[in-house]
Amino acid sequence: MDRGVVVTTSKSPSGVLRERAHGLAATWDLPVVERHRGSVATARGTAATVLVCTEEGLVAETAGGRLAFHQGTAAKRLRTLRHGGTDPLIRAGGLRPGDRVLDATLGLGRDALVAAWAVGADGEVLGVEADLVLAVLADDGFAGSVPRPGSAPVRVRHGDSRQVLAAAAAVGERVDVVLLDPMFTDPRASDHGFALARDHTVPTPLTPEWVELARAVARRSVVVTAERARPWFPDVGLERLEGTRSGRWFHATGGAQDAADGG
Repeated sequence: MDRGVVVTTSKSPSGVLRERAHGLAATWDLPVVERHRGSVATARGTAATVLVCTEEGLVAETAGGRLAFHQGTAAKRLRTLRHGGTDPLIRAGGLRPGDRVLDATLGLGRDALVAAWAVGADGEVLGVEADLVLAVLADDGFAGSVPRPGSAPVRVRHGDSRQVLAAAAAVGERVDVVLLDPMFTDPRASDHGFALARDHTVPTPLTPEWVELARAVARRSVVVTAERARPWFPDVGLERLEGTRSGRWFHATGGAQDAADGG
């Protein structure tokens, strides 16, 4: 049980809301603190984060602020796509309907939302998030009205994606595209919600070994988001995606083959 995170409700909760809080706590093996009429800070106590179940949704609160799941910058990207535009993530991964995608650094789920739209209802998106709070917020958010109808469901797993990728490679489990965006390794401008997420993150440096693990599982491509190219990018086959203003999208050909393909 992670006592750095506790669950509570808004003041004077309904029976349904209390049941939701207890269900959330049971799913993620977290302690419940009965709110009664006390403050959120009192409910948080010595824990780093309190997850507050409200009628409007789930909110994570720390001494530094409040964070809730929302589409953020993905909403603009999806509007562009619905109006016939393109997105660098889709271009870099060659995403198409029916694909299986593993987002190895889920975070706030922005890329996963775009991927879910691109692969459609017949596709699959698995998001792996190392930070428990972000994983819980994303899982709760994706269980609601997000992604949009016609998009693939997004399944959320809490854990170290390097271990997930290694385990998948060991048993021959494959996906079409793996996404890697260690979003707090490089500083970048972002919306307020993204900035608050820095309080809930496991800052894992991007390494050649991580990319190679991703290539071992990806049939078609690995997409890496980074503010700058590293000297070792060519060694693992990473090339910059041409035609993007920011220039921070890179892709490599996947190295995985199914047994039926001779792998």
